[in-house]
Amino acid sequence: MAKKASRTTSRDKGAAQSRFDDKKYGKVLFSATYDYNELEFARASETLGHGLRSVVTAAAFVALLALVVVLLVDNKPTALVFVTFGASLVLVFASTRWDRLQVFYARRTTLAAAPPSEQRHVAVCEDCVHVESEAGPIGDFDLSDLRTVRQNSDCIVAGFGDGRYAYVPRPALSENRFRELGRFLKGKLPQGAR
Repeated sequence: MAKKASRTTSRDKGAAQSRFDDKKYGKVLFSATYDYNELEFARASETLGHGLRSVVTAAAFVALLALVVVLLVDNKPTALVFVTFGASLVLVFASTRWDRLQVFYARRTTLAAAPPSEQRHVAVCEDCVHVESEAGPIGDFDLSDLRTVRQNSDCIVAGFGDGRYAYVPRPALSENRFRELGRFLKGKLPQGAR
């Protein structure tokens, strides 16, 4: 029974590979085909705004502290009291709902998942990253536009600005190729972004 399942899996992967033709891109350095669903979308969205959550939380704390100081110095309802209260309220709201804000933003980018799932393919060339789905091309991203590379044990997300992202899950490549892709993309980042 296990042999039959493994044959089916390899046949499905072969069919997915044949749907996406890397020959049209020229010399492809890395190629990954995977199922993109809500779980993969959630993993991708978690990488967005890396480190900003702690900044927002610290800003919320500072705004609340400023509100207390303003009230201690002048307990009359002045414009400064309302401004610091409004700022602290917005920042506390953002820090407590950070995960939802990440998903909200990600749904407006190229990471948005097509329900319920789809096959996606990423082809990385020397100067460009090509992302496509079963429905057609999602985007061709020039590596000179690369702004961020987020890599964790689950995935790599490369950001090209203006809501353009390329996502590669770890299971789509061997462990060595996954690490090589991360190193390659990080090597393409501008000097200031490293």
